[in-house]
Amino acid sequence: MAKKERPPRRWTPKQAQGVIGRLLVPAILLALLAVYLQNPWPLLPAFALWVVMALILFKYWRCPKCGKTLPKTGKTFECPRCGEKIN
Repeated sequence: MAKKERPPRRWTPKQAQGVIGRLLVPAILLALLAVYLQNPWPLLPAFALWVVMALILFKYWRCPKCGKTLPKTGKTFECPRCGEKIN
């Protein structure tokens, strides 16, 4: 009997926003640590976290209905293009 394949899990825009929020704090703390220690090495993992956050934003901050990117600023409650509610 063939195993049933699941579709790949897709985050909602709000879930992606939550992940980005959880990555933001360590990135900021690493940058502050680099300034406090006057050492640039903690900036490398902070930069890596910023890249991961940008990739998540690019991939998942889209309207679930039309697939167009959502505005990056302000609170977004609905898609400005198709009017779909963002949950």
